Amino acid sequence: MNMKKFISEKFHIILLVLTLGLIIFCMVDENLWVKKMLKSPKYTIGEAITDWHPKNNNGVGTDYSYQVSNKIYYKTTNCSYKKGDKFLIIFDSIKPKNAKVLDIYSIENYLIDLKIPAKGWKYQDVPFNIDSNTIKKYIQDWNVEPFEYIEK
Repeated sequence: MNMKKFISEKFHIILLVLTLGLIIFCMVDENLWVKKMLKSPKYTIGEAITDWHPKNNNGVGTDYSYQVSNKIYYKTTNCSYKKGDKFLIIFDSIKPKNAKVLDIYSIENYLIDLKIPAKGWKYQDVPFNIDSNTIKKYIQDWNVEPFEYIEK
């Protein structure tokens, strides 16, 4: 059997295998960088730079920025915010571009003008109560629903 005939007959199977391989790779890659981030986490405040949008060049969600060591990072979160809203971010202190929005913690009005260290806060220095176990579970959860994690 020649190669062209084999590929054309098995194209749907080859495509399915490649798609599944890509999905598995993405899931493993996401899990690896989340684990690395949890080894050396720091925290800062992010700010929404757009309202939530159905789709733009960055995908679906809210575009936001955060600053670490005088460098500004831009990302998109699937959390729904309005432009100017502020929220807690966890990031990898070794690779600050690896970050997640912690929408389980709200930034109260009296915290908006906080002085944030250039390299972010260590866990014990965050000026309001957060829980490392809750954060770890939250960012490792694939089917995340923030209301399940919000402490009452």
